[in-house]
Amino acid sequence: MLLLTAACSSTPAAPPPATPSPSTSSAAPTSTTPTVDLSSLRHGTIPAKYPEPDLSGLPPKPADSAPLRERIAWEALEKVTRFANRVDPGARSSCPALNPGRTTTLTCTVTYLGEKYDYVLRDIKFQGTGISDGRNEQGTLSYKADLTAGPIIRDHVESVLRHQNSTEYDACDMPEHVRLAFDSTRRRPSGSSIVGQWIHVPGISCRYLDPTTRAVSTLPLELYESGAPIHPSSRIGG
Repeated sequence: MLLLTAACSSTPAAPPPATPSPSTSSAAPTSTTPTVDLSSLRHGTIPAKYPEPDLSGLPPKPADSAPLRERIAWEALEKVTRFANRVDPGARSSCPALNPGRTTTLTCTVTYLGEKYDYVLRDIKFQGTGISDGRNEQGTLSYKADLTAGPIIRDHVESVLRHQNSTEYDACDMPEHVRLAFDSTRRRPSGSSIVGQWIHVPGISCRYLDPTTRAVSTLPLELYESGAPIHPSSRIGG
């Protein structure tokens, strides 16, 4: 009866004691994660596998019966393109006339993305077979050949870093492509686990967002002799 009477009473119940309400600022949760500014990084899809060079756009390789200078010119174009890891449809290459019995050095030139790249042949040696068509003797040609500079393509370097660091955000501080001269840039680091030499690219660094820590890391640009970027964790010491 008491419960029923109280429920039906028209007398308003006393309000509960007032408790101080927290201010808006103290009620908001406090974040300890710093805000990451992604405006200086470029966004891209993480490649599922290491971005290998696609050379399918190169002109067809000359046949063995083609003139020697044409075959060497194609070889020079292939070397520059492989280093860049990207085909330039407008690239051109040429070599001067070659006398296999007398020429000991030869410089071919490749024009790639508007830049000139020399492909230098040294210690050229011809071993004849004694068989001739009246003008040319058959034989084998041996030589040592190297590029004196190579093209670095920013999009490729950043794509490799996205794959290696599993991140969608990175950026290399460089133009779309750079001509790198191989003067004093080539050296072997002490204590390195890398077989062969690597190339330190002065003046260029890359940044990427660590997807786990949400921190932005910076690393110098380093390449294998083939032109492929080196993962920062693949170097030990040095």
